[in-house]
Amino acid sequence: MTALLEAPTAPGGAHESSVTAYADHLALLSVMLGYPDDSLCALRTSVVEAVESLRPSSMKNGMLDFGVWWLETSPQMLRRIYVETFDTRRGCALYVTYLDHGDSRSRGAALYDIKQLYRFYGFEPTDEELPDYLPTVCQFAALAPAPGAQAAMGAAKTGVVGIRQGLVRNHSPYAPLLAAIETIIEKGIRP
Repeated sequence: MTALLEAPTAPGGAHESSVTAYADHLALLSVMLGYPDDSLCALRTSVVEAVESLRPSSMKNGMLDFGVWWLETSPQMLRRIYVETFDTRRGCALYVTYLDHGDSRSRGAALYDIKQLYRFYGFEPTDEELPDYLPTVCQFAALAPAPGAQAAMGAAKTGVVGIRQGLVRNHSPYAPLLAAIETIIEKGIRP
């Protein structure tokens, strides 16, 4: 598993309390939504243990429900389900600008804006994924100062809602993770 963003050498500022409460959730959600390659599969137990240490909430409960399934499922099956869920169903793709823009020019502008947001706060997206890849957005929001986190999550809101709805329609075990992200957006990270 590789980093999606390169962290800044000098942080752009401290989190405000409303964002701090969700930074750990977002960091773990970023990992849990990643492609289950060998290195991520090797980390599953540690990730679920980290989720167990979060303060009690409906978000934590949903993440733990996913974690039980995640731990019990073989790496090969996880990969097959991940690809079937996120790569073959357009409404479930983990690219938060796709539902609004499709493959249009306006999506290019939205991707550029997200990349500029990352750079403004001293983060550099890697070339491995587009900047609107939801695990990248969550990772950024977990690490960035509050205004950057709020802007990123605000930009992701429509995509997150649409992806969650698609996952629910398809009875995906990943749906609780998107529900947790949607709850974070609604409760405390507002643009």
